[in-house]
Amino acid sequence: MKASGARAAGRQTRRAWTGHRPRPPPPPRRATTARPVTEAMLDGAFRAGSAPSPFHADLDTPLLDFGGEVWTIRDACEGVQITGAPGSGKSSASARYLRLACLKAGFGGLFACAKVDEAEMLIADMKAAGRGDDVVVIDETAAERFNILDFAQSQLGGPGFESNLVEMMRRMNEAAQVAKPKGGSADAGENSYFVDSAWKWLSHAFPLLLVAEGTLRLKDVARFLASLPQSREDMKTADWQAGYCAKIHKRVSDLANTGDAYARRIVDEHGAFFLTEVAGLDNRPRSSIESTLTTLIYPFLSGKMAELFCTDTTITPRACRNGALIVLNLPTLRFGPGGAVAQAMFKYLFGLAMQAERITPQTRPVMLYLDECQHFLSSADADLLATGRSAKCCPVFITQDYPTFYAKMGEQDAQSLLGKFGTRIFHANTCPKTNLAAAEIIYKVQKFYVTESRSSGDSSGGGGSQQDGQGTYQGSRTQSTGKTETLNAYQDYEITPDYFASKLRTGAERNGYKVDAIVVRGGRQWKRTGRHWVQAEFDQRL
Repeated sequence: MKASGARAAGRQTRRAWTGHRPRPPPPPRRATTARPVTEAMLDGAFRAGSAPSPFHADLDTPLLDFGGEVWTIRDACEGVQITGAPGSGKSSASARYLRLACLKAGFGGLFACAKVDEAEMLIADMKAAGRGDDVVVIDETAAERFNILDFAQSQLGGPGFESNLVEMMRRMNEAAQVAKPKGGSADAGENSYFVDSAWKWLSHAFPLLLVAEGTLRLKDVARFLASLPQSREDMKTADWQAGYCAKIHKRVSDLANTGDAYARRIVDEHGAFFLTEVAGLDNRPRSSIESTLTTLIYPFLSGKMAELFCTDTTITPRACRNGALIVLNLPTLRFGPGGAVAQAMFKYLFGLAMQAERITPQTRPVMLYLDECQHFLSSADADLLATGRSAKCCPVFITQDYPTFYAKMGEQDAQSLLGKFGTRIFHANTCPKTNLAAAEIIYKVQKFYVTESRSSGDSSGGGGSQQDGQGTYQGSRTQSTGKTETLNAYQDYEITPDYFASKLRTGAERNGYKVDAIVVRGGRQWKRTGRHWVQAEFDQRL
């Protein structure tokens, strides 16, 4: 991969290097082309009996070479966002170069899948990088499983911190909204009352269930909600008193009466909520709140999603710190919104786990790799991007254009998220909004044009005299011309929006398998351009 000026006519080519097996990094090369969770699981153990893969921990380790200028792990951990139209070469060029570089440098990682054949391609690259033994695939075979709520409880939901679990359910609901074709937020408009009430119900239900059952399972949450009293009169019936909700309340009360101080606190804070406030609700708001909750939970109560994410645990996100390469082979184009929500929740807990760890200079870096990232977006992504470098986590978000972001999470939130990526890579695109945004990120510069004016003039004169019939005559004529050139300054985009639509190569045989992109790195001055951007060439035959 080589760097060149955005309008350079001649090109000198340089070969990219994409990382290496852990050893002292060489200088850049130049060539011709560019179950219930166990303590061991909580510690990230996997590959029992095998030593973890070696890795580079130094943030200044080079990953990519742009014409003699290196791009490092430090750059990667400040976030990468790649944009390009379908067929622009983004996935087979810059994204693949980066992915292979991180794999060869020993990163652990989490890889979400939107496309049906994506896992196969990812695993092939992992094997090519010598990391085949680190691959862990979560797919419909359920050979690997991850109990989302169990892990969240162990990490977030200790006594007194049940509100963190409610926040996780908020994220699940957010993921469900993003997974819808039109995206959007369920917390807006007329739904806001019912959504807020749903979180209030969970904030009271979770502590009761944790005290009574000792753990939290989605199926128990569903049973509890299904057996709530329909009215105050309903609580007097034998049928309700024999139901699950009544049994949970009785069990917690019994523990409180035996002197359990925490159970007493839960009774005082949560015991009356469902028996008074909820029991007294009118049917319409009650049914809307119940519908909000059951719609959220239902996909995980049966079928493959329940088997994969609500039974036992064989792998957790923390395994990535020991080199695990977790591939979530639940492509949204095959498994629909349920697959997207499951992957988004795994991603959310991955981010929390990576940020919660104590990071040292010897900590292994990890990556979060999201091609077609619009399927997995969350407001929590902003937190991970803000702390990525300190957490030694490299988030890679790949999508087609910016309006796709806007449609999924709203333009204001999307703009805020996009502004947190340290490196942005722009491939060929025909989206006017994306191309204009790219031009604005590169900024305007002073440009010049020359105006020319010409002038000409003629003058003539003459005279004569006569005496004694004799006369004389004298005359003259003068012609003059002039040219004036004026240099005028104006402000214009250094790279105009149309350049992204017409001047960047898109690979394949017709382009000699070369792909161009504009790489923007905030806070850096590239030697080639003297600016914070550089044009890079990638060879798809890597």
